[in-house]
Amino acid sequence: MPPTPSAAWKYFTRSSDKKSATCNLCGVNLTYIQGGTTSNLLNHISNKHPSSASSNDVGDSKKQSSMSSFLSTPKKVCFRK
Repeated sequence: MPPTPSAAWKYFTRSSDKKSATCNLCGVNLTYIQGGTTSNLLNHISNKHPSSASSNDVGDSKKQSSMSSFLSTPKKVCFRK
């Protein structure tokens, strides 16, 4: 099954050399790796155009927890004898 296209392509146009993409909202040109991730493109949308992006597009619910929140969360410990 082929991978699902990134939501980033709703906001960006790929260059002909497929090494960069141009933001359709502000015209900035960002690099990306073909076959790699589009995280930097999605981060641009999230940071520079928050009112234009839906949380589903930029993956707010999929973000990894920070190390500090992980460490500060109490864990239940069970000892067996």
